[in-house]
Amino acid sequence: MLRFRQAGPLANRLAGIIASFRHLRVCRSALDTTIMTSVPDASAKQDFRSKTLWRSIMEQVSLHGLYEDSKAFVDCPVLRSWDAVATNWDKLTAEGLTRERLEGFIAENFGLPGSDLKAVLPPGWHEAPPSWLEAIVEPEMRDLGTAVHGLWKTLCRQVCPTVADHAERHTLLPLPHPFIVPGDRFRECYNWDSYWIIRGLLACELVPAAECLVRNLLHLVDVWGFVPNGARRYYTNRSQPPLLSAMVLAVWSASTTGNGNGEDGEGNGDELLKDALPRLLAFHRYWNTGSKAIRVRAQAHGASSELEEGAASGGAEQRQMGEARGEVVAATAVFTLSRYHAELYEPRPESFREDVALAAAAGLSGQEAATLYCDVASAAESGWDFSSRWYVGGDALQYTRTTQIVPADLNAWLYRMERDIAAIAAHLGDARLRDEYTALAVARLRAIDALMWSAADGCWHDLLLLPTKTSPSQAPLPDPAAAPQQQQQLPIVQHPSGHAVEHNGNDSAGNDEQDGNVNGNRDVSGDGNGDGGRSGSPVTSVRQYEYEVEQRPGVYASNWVPLWCGCADASSARAEAAVAGLRASGLVQPGGLLTSLYRSGQQWDAPNAWPPLVHMAIEGLAESGVPGGAALADQVADSWLAANLEGWRATGAMHEKYDGYVPGAVGRGGEYEPQVGFGWSNGVLMALLQRKRESGGRQ
Repeated sequence: MLRFRQAGPLANRLAGIIASFRHLRVCRSALDTTIMTSVPDASAKQDFRSKTLWRSIMEQVSLHGLYEDSKAFVDCPVLRSWDAVATNWDKLTAEGLTRERLEGFIAENFGLPGSDLKAVLPPGWHEAPPSWLEAIVEPEMRDLGTAVHGLWKTLCRQVCPTVADHAERHTLLPLPHPFIVPGDRFRECYNWDSYWIIRGLLACELVPAAECLVRNLLHLVDVWGFVPNGARRYYTNRSQPPLLSAMVLAVWSASTTGNGNGEDGEGNGDELLKDALPRLLAFHRYWNTGSKAIRVRAQAHGASSELEEGAASGGAEQRQMGEARGEVVAATAVFTLSRYHAELYEPRPESFREDVALAAAAGLSGQEAATLYCDVASAAESGWDFSSRWYVGGDALQYTRTTQIVPADLNAWLYRMERDIAAIAAHLGDARLRDEYTALAVARLRAIDALMWSAADGCWHDLLLLPTKTSPSQAPLPDPAAAPQQQQQLPIVQHPSGHAVEHNGNDSAGNDEQDGNVNGNRDVSGDGNGDGGRSGSPVTSVRQYEYEVEQRPGVYASNWVPLWCGCADASSARAEAAVAGLRASGLVQPGGLLTSLYRSGQQWDAPNAWPPLVHMAIEGLAESGVPGGAALADQVADSWLAANLEGWRATGAMHEKYDGYVPGAVGRGGEYEPQVGFGWSNGVLMALLQRKRESGGRQ
């Protein structure tokens, strides 16, 4: 049920910052470009009117605290034409805007959140749970698997036809196929959530549903040039961790070799790979161009020197292996890596009230507030919204400096993506593309090895960008009315801490004329009218600024994501060190795997344990080829399954996150209430139960 929020003293505190917010001059007004994008043939005047009006209404809804959850209003479809809404709004403001009148206006002109979606059964649905579940020895665990299988049909949605017919009235993005939503307030399709949802669907022998989900994401690449954070217009200023290639290969493998129960696959051959390849190239380019690409160099006293010393002490054979992996590098070597960088310099629409309050509490306005908004949105792009992992210079959310950090997990995922693309190209007989992306993967791994690996900690650390003499200096954010050629001058924004980072002012919707565009003049759809996204270098438009970096200290579960991505060869000394590092980290707890060791009050910190991090750690350990790695994987998996079962006993629900210290307790912290459903939690549970079955059902 939709709940209006009671008015309170917060409204007075927000009024001032909203007033100053209206006068921000930023390079792009994302609320004017990605919220209520009109149909292509709408007049510019009408388009501008609808966006401006929507923004004014949203400000007043937030100012009056009309909803308990800021996301509720931005998910409400418009019920009538924008001209009719404008007439009603003018009448309301002329009469005098009060909370009661505003509530009436919203009820008259807007539908309920999610009313432009309809519940449907997952494609290929069957009531019977997967046959392998019978091999699970413990009856209660087997019953949990059966119940979670049944949850898929409660989480499947399809976009109503009216969304495509009247796109200007919806923030929801049209999608061609049904999809699984995470649950609760997350009522749309999401990017990285989908990987674990797909793993669960495949474990439940629902290959058609999994393929529909993948094809929806590929469709988003066709439209936007990348997979947005989620299927909402207000999410198109950013993406999420790039796991699309892993999703494609998981579905393709299940479709061609069977779905895990010994039956034949769906028999669609390589069509999915052929369809996916040009979209994967476009998505890869998105992560390696514009403000997301960053050039960094090894310091003489940094990780590369340690690698040189280690190789030198290991004899000729070890030196040769190090050179093959790119571990022996010059102290002045320059690498290109990727970072999170949303193209948003105003409050996130779905968290408008929270972001405005954050800037107000920090005493920020103008360019400093715009920079904070960008870093907050970039943290949301990471999936870790929010965490002490992104703090620089302080221990509160206002010190979020995501764009100053080069994440180990992001670059490990991109390394895996490059290897996936090379493997797909090889399978389809494209030797040139195979070699091209193999070389990209090798180059990225060299950088990861040289800069991020810590032999002392047995893990890969994030990097902090350091200001140097060759770093860009501060420059003002451009006027949004400036000519396109002025906006392409790639201005610099400066954090309150004084560290300068560049952005390109690129419209995330994918304007072909902009430097950071993903598609350019390429044929993303692969229909034969272009080169399939292969023209020129796949990594272009990288800023020429070079940063020195230093490793960020801290114990986070993300430090071991590179193990899952194959950044350490199986059975290698590095894999052994990583397994030992995780074992000694303090993250392994009775409730699974902590996100970090730090109690910041944010949800991506202690005491929370998140299903995707737990799953990647388990698979990374299991595939490490290291003595003790598989045993530690079993330990974490059994703890996690037991915690899920305990939580189900207590609440009758699957939760978005859990307490890593207390098995079965619900996770907490963050800017919204704990959610149930829950897509990736269900997927990880079913994938781990299937793993248990394959290992003999041992507890």
